[in-house]
Amino acid sequence: MTLVLAVALGGALGAPLRYLLDQFVTRRVAGVGSARAFPWGLLTVNTLGSALAGVFLAGTSGDLRILLLVGVCGAFTTFSGFGWETTRLWPDDRPAFWAAVLILPAASVAAFWVAWRITLVLVGSSS
Repeated sequence: MTLVLAVALGGALGAPLRYLLDQFVTRRVAGVGSARAFPWGLLTVNTLGSALAGVFLAGTSGDLRILLLVGVCGAFTTFSGFGWETTRLWPDDRPAFWAAVLILPAASVAAFWVAWRITLVLVGSSS
């Protein structure tokens, strides 16, 4: 039960952080009222969240790892948002759709791997 509460607490932190960062980036980069722009906020959230997940995987263990990886990162990153944003682009902006389909997952995987490897070196682990 303690782990379930840790996941819930992490999710309660990650979800609002995701929303706030996504909205901040979207408004700053795409401009207010630019509903059909490339999803820069989602790219930022998923890339940062994936990098943090790599750090948390390499740099934590036990209950703290569950809280941070499953709770915070699970709520902070989203592929439901990926589906929503790319589907929104399809009717009006096919180049942006294909850019999002290619860039968003690639950036997330790359950020995770780089952050994970750097953290392994910094903490001196070989896992």
